[in-house]
Amino acid sequence: MRHRKWFTGLLVLVMAISLLVGCGKSEKAPAASPAPAAAEGIKIGVLYSTTGPFSISEKPMLNAAKLAIDEINAAGGIKGKKLIPVFEDYASDPAKATEKIKKLILQDKVVATVGTNSSASRLAVIPDVERNKSVLVYNTYYEGEKPSPNVIYTNSVPSQQSADFIPWIVKNLGKKVFFVGSDYVFGVTSVKKAKAMLEKAGGQVVGEEFVPLGHTEFSSLINKIKQAKPDVIFSAVAGDSVVPFYKQYQQYGLSAKDMPICSIATHEATVKGIGAAAAAGHYSSFSYFQVVDTPESKKFVEAYNSKFADNTTVTNLAEGAYHGVYLLAKALEKAEKYDGPSLISAFKGLEVDSPQGKIKVDPTNNHTWLQSRIGKIKPDGMFEIVYSSNALVKPEL
Repeated sequence: MRHRKWFTGLLVLVMAISLLVGCGKSEKAPAASPAPAAAEGIKIGVLYSTTGPFSISEKPMLNAAKLAIDEINAAGGIKGKKLIPVFEDYASDPAKATEKIKKLILQDKVVATVGTNSSASRLAVIPDVERNKSVLVYNTYYEGEKPSPNVIYTNSVPSQQSADFIPWIVKNLGKKVFFVGSDYVFGVTSVKKAKAMLEKAGGQVVGEEFVPLGHTEFSSLINKIKQAKPDVIFSAVAGDSVVPFYKQYQQYGLSAKDMPICSIATHEATVKGIGAAAAAGHYSSFSYFQVVDTPESKKFVEAYNSKFADNTTVTNLAEGAYHGVYLLAKALEKAEKYDGPSLISAFKGLEVDSPQGKIKVDPTNNHTWLQSRIGKIKPDGMFEIVYSSNALVKPEL
C-alpha cells in the first residue's frame, strides 16, 4: 500500500514537470505567419460616404473607384498581385473619417487610401496619414491651401478651375457678381480667391453670403441676391445643399436667363437632383464633364452605367476617383517598396490617359496637371462644354 502511494506521488510529480516544460516551450513559440491575403494581394483603403450631406457627391466616387479596381485586377493586377480594397464609410463626418483612417492604416495595414471628399474630412485625416507615413489619394477639387506631402491630389485647384472661369464670366455674362458659398474651408477660401480674380479681371463684387453645410432654406439669401441685382452668382455652395438652392432660386422667381449661377461645385449628380427645369442655363467649371468627347470618356461612362444601376451618374468627382486609382496602380507598379515615402516618390511625374485626356502628376507639389473646362446645363439636364483650355493647366498653390 505504501509503495502504491509512493508510485502515485511520483507519477503526479512527473506529470507536473511535463506540464511546466510544455508551458515553457509555448512561450517561446514563433509568431504567427502573415495572413494569406497580405501575401496574395495589395491592400488599399477606399474611404467614401454613402450617407450624410456629401453622399450625393461621394456615391459616384465610390462606384468609380470600384470600377477602376475591378478593371485593374481583371488586367492582371500589380506585378501579378491583385488590389484588395478595404471599404469604409464615414457618413460625411470628419471625426468618423479620422477613426476610419486609423483603422485602415493600423489594423488593415493598407499601403494607401483613396478617398475623403470635403476639405473638412481631408484635413481631419491628414494628421494620422502623416504621423503613420501613409499615403492618401484625394480626388476632389479643393481650395489649394495647406497641401500635405503625404497626399496626392487628383482634381482641380483654383488655378485650374476659377482662374479661367472668372475672366470668362466677366467677358460673356457680366461684371457684377454676387458670391455665395458653404461656410467651411472650401467655400470660404474658394470665394476669397475668386473675388481676387474678379478684381483683377475688372469685375465688381455686389454681395457675399455663406450658408451652413447641409443648409436647405435659401429664401433669405435669394432676397439679398434680388436686392443686389448682380449679373451673375458665383457659387461655392457644396454637397446636398446645391439641390434646394437651385430649386428655390427658380421658385422665388430668379432665372438663369437673367442671372445665371456659375458654380464650382454643381456637377451631374446634383443636376439630376435639381431637375433639368431648374438647372438649365446655369454654368459649372470642372476639369471633366461626362460629355467629353474622347474614346476613354465614352468607355468610362458606358462601363459605369453598365455596372451600376443605383440612380447615380458619372461626375467630375467620379472621374477624379477613377483616374486616382489608376495613378495609384501605376505608382505601385513603379515603386520598389510600398512604404509611404517610396510610394509618394513613385507618383512624381506619372502620366495616365484618363477619361478627360492625358494628365500628369506635378513632380514638385503632388498635384495633377488638368484641363480647365466650362459647361452650360442644357434643357435635357446634360452639360454642353462651352470652353476648354488649349492645354493642361499647371496646379498653382
